[in-house]
Amino acid sequence: MSEIFKIKYDNTPEEIQEAYKAFQNKYTLRRKIIYSVVYLIVIVLAADLIIRNPTSPMGYIAGGLALGILVFNWIKPVIIQKKMMAGLEQLGTDETYEMRLYEDKIEIETDIIPEDAKTETVAITRHGVFTVEEGSEAAKEIAENPDLVKDETQVEKTVYLLTETEICMAEGKNVLFVFINRSYIHAIPKRCLSDKEILDFKSYFEEKGLV
Repeated sequence: MSEIFKIKYDNTPEEIQEAYKAFQNKYTLRRKIIYSVVYLIVIVLAADLIIRNPTSPMGYIAGGLALGILVFNWIKPVIIQKKMMAGLEQLGTDETYEMRLYEDKIEIETDIIPEDAKTETVAITRHGVFTVEEGSEAAKEIAENPDLVKDETQVEKTVYLLTETEICMAEGKNVLFVFINRSYIHAIPKRCLSDKEILDFKSYFEEKGLV
């Protein structure tokens, strides 16, 4: 089946952070609020027990545990987010993506570029594989004949069948989000799309009821 729409994009750390917040708000915020209400009730009951019987340790123990869990319930996502951003700063965000939308599926190809491929050009000749110095005659020849360059880029493809995958699209301030099976999110920056592409992208999901 022919593709309906194709886009290429990459992600900055800020856009990944925005996607993380969107995922948290969509799937964990409601549960977090419910748990917070339960723990607040426990704290109130513990406070009442302490007032009625100040010598009983049960009120202090229950209240302390509930308060600790309540606080941790809200700061845990912040801790995870900080660790994630610190990891991104170390690893970098050099991957580029190509998303293809079909009538019955979504395909996403991830180009993973090794570190050495950024600074090293490799030429394939009948004598073997050689590193080409920047500015040399060989480098100029390769620039005119890109097929001579050995492609060190690794490509990973992920396919989501619409009939077998829970998919939902949402729009943020700077990013379009595609939620997958309540466990994964793709972030498509608006800066990588034209106004028409943004409209076409949203229309695809709206027509299929995936918003």
